[in-house]
Amino acid sequence: MSKMIGAALLSSAMFLISASAYWSPPATVLSTVKTYSLGESPESIAFDRAGNSFVSIGNTIRKRTPAGVDSTFMTLPISAFVLGVKVGPDGCVYNTSTSLDPAVVGAFIWKTCTTGSPTIFATLDPSGGPNDLAFDDNRNLFVTDPFLGKVYKVSSAGAVRTWLQHPLLNGNTASPYLLFHAVGVDGLAFDENKENLYLGNLDYGRLIRVPVRYNGSAGTPVVVASDPRLAGIDGFAFDENGTIFAAINGQDHFVSVSCSGVITGRYSGLPLDGPSSVAFWHQARHTTDAVHYQRRIPTYLWAAVRYSASSDAVDSNRRAWPLPSVRG
Repeated sequence: MSKMIGAALLSSAMFLISASAYWSPPATVLSTVKTYSLGESPESIAFDRAGNSFVSIGNTIRKRTPAGVDSTFMTLPISAFVLGVKVGPDGCVYNTSTSLDPAVVGAFIWKTCTTGSPTIFATLDPSGGPNDLAFDDNRNLFVTDPFLGKVYKVSSAGAVRTWLQHPLLNGNTASPYLLFHAVGVDGLAFDENKENLYLGNLDYGRLIRVPVRYNGSAGTPVVVASDPRLAGIDGFAFDENGTIFAAINGQDHFVSVSCSGVITGRYSGLPLDGPSSVAFWHQARHTTDAVHYQRRIPTYLWAAVRYSASSDAVDSNRRAWPLPSVRG
């Protein structure tokens, strides 16, 4: 089996950007993969095992095949925004929805297993705004609510309970970073062994580690890093070395954070504009007799940016960051 890795970086955006690199020597080239229509704002991206990407835009999820064929995977039957998107262990696509209109109840988790057929998987507190989500190894779904400063745990049957609510998860009501609303715990990701759930607090620029106890409950949250360079931290993901790669929404930055909390700037400025989502794509190719690994294969970084609606390409000579290697 050869293995391919991809990272996705998205935001309220216009362009889908691809950065490709070979393992040795490291080199990165940016190019425009997809131009969305004016006013369309991608928020989150996820990959399935076949390399199809699923991108949330408005009240829809768009699907893009590895061959570049685009389609609408699903449309919400309510007036709400699709935010976080993840492909579940069952192969279905899960997403959160949020309505900023107090007259519309929009705080749900949706499950779509067949194109065009979303169903409500779980109902959340309607006063909140659920955002990102992540699965553990037992098919439980963990969901952040940055408006309420909490993390939900949702069973595979759709039963909801509050897994963690703590002052470190609250937003800054006195001075919200994104101005429109206090936004606390936003992005989340498990480490490799699912022993810790990492959380980002967008308003305060914090990266928080929460141990997962043997009984599945939350341990005491610990601040791994708190820094102005993390203010606006949104989606993030781990590489094989346990390093976090994070989108810094509002600063147009992409950074890495080591397990000891050391922050390294990886990319800044155009074409990034409000990046919000990071994801890695691992593609497995099976043979009939054995499992194999190839290292000299392309690595892809996908990004969506709302910069320069008149442009149709990104300068291929611009350097980005060296992308991480494949786990396993």
